[in-house]
Amino acid sequence: MGSTFMGLETGRRALTTSQWALQATGNNVSNAGTAGFSRQRLVQATTEQLSVSLGGGKNVQFGTGVRGELVERLRDVMVDKQYRDESTKYAYYSTKAAAFGRMEDIINEPSETGLAKTLDSFWASLQGLSKNPQDSGARSVVRQQADTVSKTFNYLATSLTKVQGDLKNELDVSTKKVNDLLQKIYNVNTQIHEIEPIGVLPNDLYDERDRYFDELSTYVDFEKESIDASDIISGNMGNAAKIAEGRVNVKLIMPGGVTSEVVNMKTDTKARSIEFTTDPTTKAITGYNTTTGPVLFTASNSFSNGKLWALLQMHGYQRDGETTLTGEYPKMLDNLDKMAAAFAKEFNDAHSKNFIKSKDASGTVSNTYGTNEFFVASDGGTVKAGTISVGDTIWKDLSNIMSSRDGNIGDGSGALILANIKTTSLSDLSAPIGSFYQSIIGDMGVATSQTIDLGKNASVLMENADQRRMSVSAVSLDEEMTMMIQYQHAYNAAARNITTVDEMLDKIINGMGLVGR
Repeated sequence: MGSTFMGLETGRRALTTSQWALQATGNNVSNAGTAGFSRQRLVQATTEQLSVSLGGGKNVQFGTGVRGELVERLRDVMVDKQYRDESTKYAYYSTKAAAFGRMEDIINEPSETGLAKTLDSFWASLQGLSKNPQDSGARSVVRQQADTVSKTFNYLATSLTKVQGDLKNELDVSTKKVNDLLQKIYNVNTQIHEIEPIGVLPNDLYDERDRYFDELSTYVDFEKESIDASDIISGNMGNAAKIAEGRVNVKLIMPGGVTSEVVNMKTDTKARSIEFTTDPTTKAITGYNTTTGPVLFTASNSFSNGKLWALLQMHGYQRDGETTLTGEYPKMLDNLDKMAAAFAKEFNDAHSKNFIKSKDASGTVSNTYGTNEFFVASDGGTVKAGTISVGDTIWKDLSNIMSSRDGNIGDGSGALILANIKTTSLSDLSAPIGSFYQSIIGDMGVATSQTIDLGKNASVLMENADQRRMSVSAVSLDEEMTMMIQYQHAYNAAARNITTVDEMLDKIINGMGLVGR
């Protein structure tokens, strides 16, 4: 037969288990507002059954109570992955959208102070000169408008270059953050590996590692690789619980399924830091280094989404085997340089064909042609958007602005030809300067709009994934209160059970055997 005191032990186990379940619930309530905390539950299981003979050859098994197996956290790995995938995309598009926004602010089109309006004013001043070629005031307006065009080009190039430098600084800061997160993941992996073999689930460390993964997902696209799963299942990792998560390696995901390992828990003593490499001559970013060697950027070898990749695409980088930069800001600067150079070349060539006839004391007629350095590079090199300026010859004397094609001072046909450059298809641009500028503005607008739209889509998907994740792992105070009441009633019932058994034992011990005393 069973032990007389068996009911006490069953009640004690129920009492203790309910107490620990209440403790887990109280911990959840305490951390309801803690970022990254996953709610926890005490996993309960029945204890071993006891075989008891009821007499007459009848044997039965009675349960001996309940016990707490372990405290597990409630987490959905698949939903976590969905959230991080969308987080990577959202960070990529939002970073690009912000950089495009700064570019649009600088270009500032359409507006009264943009380059398009400035060029229109310049063409208008030349048309005014064609009507009043002998008016020094009209020439002064032409010179002033030419200077305004030059300074507008300069402003655009200087401002874009400054923002490009800001993007490089942000890239450097983000790279340091990624390296810091990788090292933190490595350190948490190490701590987890020290605790799991003794049979304990380090839930707080799991949460901490997941917070690092969430933050890392905003910078780069990556994948995790569990390296302890087989040892945990086979029992080769001490007393590790079967649901223990173990250590993970981290690999950066490249286009085409290529990966680059940055955390290897079995071979490395620390995380592998990312360091961008640059061309020693052009200083352009060409790839990145890890402790395992360099990775050069190519059309199929680069980052996939994330803030780092967005910053690289906006700032510009150089692919292996190429001499030009790939990126939005280098593209815009290159287009402005082409535009400024083609504009200066066409205008200088046309101006150099204008001339004025003059006679010397002997009556000999000579022609004085216009300078072919109406627009020059301020640094003495090739004309670019950042260096274009009005030449010294024009600044020295207004009469050096030639407006005649027949040599007569009253002829304004040369100025009209200069004004008509507005609609002339420039050979280096294969389009009129105004049309070329509108095309690059249009391309920028389309790219910006597309990036914003894709960012909005990614934001919605990320929020949906986050809501699904929160429905699994976030603390619901209503649910916790329900569980608290459930465990409280179970605790009270267990206490009542012990009291009842105690009364029975008291009757047996103190109330039996009194006859004959």
